[in-house]
Amino acid sequence: MEEFNTIEKVQALFQAKGIGDPDDIYLALLKDTRKYSGMADGMEYPYTALLLDITNDGIGYYRLVQPKFSLVILMQNLVVDPESYTFIPNNSIKSIEVKKFGLLDNKRKNLIIKTNDKKTHYLYGLIEDDLLPYHNGNMQKLIARYSVK
Repeated sequence: MEEFNTIEKVQALFQAKGIGDPDDIYLALLKDTRKYSGMADGMEYPYTALLLDITNDGIGYYRLVQPKFSLVILMQNLVVDPESYTFIPNNSIKSIEVKKFGLLDNKRKNLIIKTNDKKTHYLYGLIEDDLLPYHNGNMQKLIARYSVK
């Protein structure tokens, strides 16, 4: 988690790829495993979480992976896969939605990114995260921009 625990480190990661504006939305979100099943989904979505940079031109992301096998997935155990950078331009994004994670869960939100190539990324994260201080304000920006009414 050392590679993405401050906003400066996250911006530097994305600026090295030509994006990373201070006004972008930066988030580290876990894969919602309730939506995936089987080996095929594990190959199609080979990450535990994503480090996102949501820009005006699209979404850049790095995969976050767990270096050691563990049944419990914790954000603080994840590392950035430096070879995994991907950019999805706006013209390849079908929709972005923020929804409630669970009926009675007011601490987390789901982010659903659908692309034109029929892939769907189901992610979730805490609205307030003490481990990633930049996350809190960015999650509020995300909710304001993409919440489903």
